Amino acid sequence: MFCPNCGNQIPDGAAFCTFCGTKQASPVSPVAPVTEAVAPVVEQVAAPVVEQVAPVVEQVENVVEQVAAPVVEQVAPVVEQVAAPVVEQVAPVVEQAAPVVEPVYQQPVQQPMYQQPVQPAQQPMYQQPVYPQYQQPMYQQPVAQPKKKSKAPLIITIILLVLLLAAGGLVVYETFFASEEDRPEWLSALDFKKTGASIPMSENEQKIFKKIVKTMDEAIAENEAADYVDCVPSYARDFVWSVYGLDNAKDFVKYLHSDEDNGVSKVGDDIKVSEEIVSAKKIKDVEELSDSFKSVFKKSVDISAAYLVKNNSTFKGSDDKETYVDYYLFVEVDDEWSVILVGEDNLEKFDLKK
Repeated sequence: MFCPNCGNQIPDGAAFCTFCGTKQASPVSPVAPVTEAVAPVVEQVAAPVVEQVAPVVEQVENVVEQVAAPVVEQVAPVVEQVAAPVVEQVAPVVEQAAPVVEPVYQQPVQQPMYQQPVQPAQQPMYQQPVYPQYQQPMYQQPVAQPKKKSKAPLIITIILLVLLLAAGGLVVYETFFASEEDRPEWLSALDFKKTGASIPMSENEQKIFKKIVKTMDEAIAENEAADYVDCVPSYARDFVWSVYGLDNAKDFVKYLHSDEDNGVSKVGDDIKVSEEIVSAKKIKDVEELSDSFKSVFKKSVDISAAYLVKNNSTFKGSDDKETYVDYYLFVEVDDEWSVILVGEDNLEKFDLKK
């Protein structure tokens, strides 16, 4: 190439003329903006995520504003403390997965040392051009901007905690504080033990109670009045027969066995019986109960302990099965336990409530 100022031939690509020092025009290769290279990748990766997350975030924000806002201030410190270790572990993985765009550096052009050209008399004297000395640029690690944490996981966690606390509080209240009549149907339908409440009777007392009631139920299933009589205390027998308006044990057992509406024989042959304690309430004032016994049974009974027990007896035969619910007094007299059928309608006679 030739210098446009003095006309001398100079090396191709020289930045300055070696004869007159005039700066030469050199085309600069265009560098594509970093954003043009990164934008398609970002748009391709982020677009599906944004479309899926946007409706969820909007719904969550509405729910939080209406339900969980008063709880956020109290729960947020706990959630943040629990979530911090997880964020610290996930952050490096996210940072590593994010596309990193290296900065494009353009080699700096150092101004050449100007040298006065020597004008030849006739033939120009060629002089070795002086090239600028290249200096390595100092690279500075770009400072990564801190990524803004999403509030969606925190909000979802708070909502779950609120719902769990509400459900747990409802179950605890309905189980331990609400009376049996006030409990909702879905809770009353559950087995007594499954609701979390405890039966005050010991395991040994429960075994004794079930054994006695099972003997009474088997006597009904086999229509054996004598076996039933042996299970009932002598002072309470006339009262037990009167629970169903009958006068003696034979009619009482026959009624429970053969009655068209209430008899257990309607389930078929080969009847098997099972018992289940639905609830048990320990009677604290046994002296008052003893007075009630004296009034009802016309006999003084020295009771040392007693429970009002609600029991399910299930009779399963070859054709069908039937469950009967009834109330019993489980009493200890002279270190011996016995069971007295009182029925639901006779609780007031003993100053008892369900």
